[in-house]
Amino acid sequence: MVSTTPLPDPDEQAMIMSTMRTVSRVMGVLTRANIGPPPEIGPGPAIYAANHRSLADLLLASVTFHSWERPIRPLVAAAYFQMPVIGPLLHRLGCIPVDGVEALDLATVELEAGWPVAIMPEGRVVPVEEWREDGVGRTHQGVGWLAVSTGLPLIANGASGTEAFWPRSSKTPRIRPWNRYPLALRSEVLGVIHAAEPREATELVRAALVRCVERADSVVEEMRSG
Repeated sequence: MVSTTPLPDPDEQAMIMSTMRTVSRVMGVLTRANIGPPPEIGPGPAIYAANHRSLADLLLASVTFHSWERPIRPLVAAAYFQMPVIGPLLHRLGCIPVDGVEALDLATVELEAGWPVAIMPEGRVVPVEEWREDGVGRTHQGVGWLAVSTGLPLIANGASGTEAFWPRSSKTPRIRPWNRYPLALRSEVLGVIHAAEPREATELVRAALVRCVERADSVVEEMRSG
């Protein structure tokens, strides 16, 4: 179990918040984001799990956590750090480069240091055909293992609209400031997950992600029709 720890380094927190503020301002020119209220959960380390339709999910996360005033350490595939523009930005956002199973160990280290972490259980930007049925692709059991092994609260986050703003097949977002892309995010606090094994915990997380994505999809449709 991860015990209560001191707050992370305040200078690092300030740098992350400052970068998220800059990202939020740019995103405000290009998109319209409706992220809903912050989850009712106290300060301290926690696990935020989210679906992954687009690289823009990382940008929407900046808007979200800046609005919630919660600096966070997202786990991001190491390959993204080699990309121009987005790579240096990931460093400034305090993202953690991961490759394979080491992600769980790195996440545990950050949680023990007092940081909340964000993890995408699908493990990659998921093709549309794989999430079309219920909004979420196949999830890996790592998120369940992390929840069970740390005993920390988990918050599910469902994002929608990012796949239109930055399609999986594109190297850059679609810039359309005269008609900003609607984005939405909805959350659900699962709290501490009491499960016998990671598979059971992962199933609970995935079900919550489906519910959150369904609500976010509905918000995006309303924004488009409005």
